[in-house]
Amino acid sequence: MKPFTLCLLSLLGTVGAFSQSPGSTLSGLVRDSASGKPIPGVSVFLNSTSKGTVTHDDGSFVVSGIPPGRYELIVSAIGYATMQLEISTRHLPPVLKIALHTQASELAAVTVEPYLKNGWKKWGQLFWDNFIGTTANASSCSIKNKEVLRFRYYPKSRKLTVNSVEPLIIVNKALGYNLEYRLESFSVDFTTNIISYYGFPFFREMTPDNSDRQQKWDNNRLHAYLGSMMHFLRSLYQSRLQQDGFIIEHEIQVLNIEKQRVKAIYIPNVTKTDSIPIDTLHHYWEVLRGPDYFVQKVKSYDSLISINPDQSRSFYFTGDFTVIYGNGHLGIAYAESSVELMYPTPIEVEENGSYYPLQTLLSKGNWAKTEKIANLVPRDYAPN
Repeated sequence: MKPFTLCLLSLLGTVGAFSQSPGSTLSGLVRDSASGKPIPGVSVFLNSTSKGTVTHDDGSFVVSGIPPGRYELIVSAIGYATMQLEISTRHLPPVLKIALHTQASELAAVTVEPYLKNGWKKWGQLFWDNFIGTTANASSCSIKNKEVLRFRYYPKSRKLTVNSVEPLIIVNKALGYNLEYRLESFSVDFTTNIISYYGFPFFREMTPDNSDRQQKWDNNRLHAYLGSMMHFLRSLYQSRLQQDGFIIEHEIQVLNIEKQRVKAIYIPNVTKTDSIPIDTLHHYWEVLRGPDYFVQKVKSYDSLISINPDQSRSFYFTGDFTVIYGNGHLGIAYAESSVELMYPTPIEVEENGSYYPLQTLLSKGNWAKTEKIANLVPRDYAPN
């Protein structure tokens, strides 16, 4: 079977590149859109981080210690439609006033599709392998409420979709995290063998029962982080790829110098050919039929990141962009990953290791295997 690739919605030199700082603070009020009354107990968190809280009785909330970068603020409560707001620590808004809409009014006009009652029994292993993962850490993970998953298979399009009616409760004993994962979509296209998933994870650190347990979690988190896409993007943002041990191969366009030379001395149907040998003419014709540029794969760290006037950073490439990483001192074997742009557009890279727009990168190789929940560390993770 053709191997699956992963569409990401989708992080010893890098240790100092993303250090924890006092950070910034975000505050706001959450109310019901119809009544205007405050809503207590609403979950408010930064997507894929451990930064979050719940609203007080008056609907107020404060999220503090936000590391630099761009994030999605997720506001979620049972019975209400989840709200997603993009924020940046460069321009944090004043007190946010958020109005949540009841979900019932939105669902009333929607015909609910039937789902497979034995979905987990039939498709659970496929979901587990491609969502939780197949690495060593995956064996230490568990989903506490599998019953909230809804599996739907469409024979004509050969596609499987999965969503959840409530946040998934995931325990990762290998990394020491409890996760609430609001799964927005998970799909498998059996025709193209492309798997994509999208959602909002919120991390809570477990309390260790002893110092050895904490040390093990720290070591496992470091190994999960090193060589990950988040690690790569942070190093790319800091222009530290070579110092941090990444080996990069990417495609560049090289000018067809021979074609330029021939065009300067020979123009078809214009240049007189009486004195030009026939084998030379054949060479000219063949060269002129060739491309103006050749695509060549090179090992280079030059011009990978562009700094925009507003100091944001953009990343653009063509073809496959290959990333090789290993660390012999820590026993991390060298592994090759690659990414491909789903759309020909530059992506903005943030210092916390995130990128925008989401769902633009197709991951292959090692990342297609390891960029799963079992190996996921939060965006505010900073190695010691």
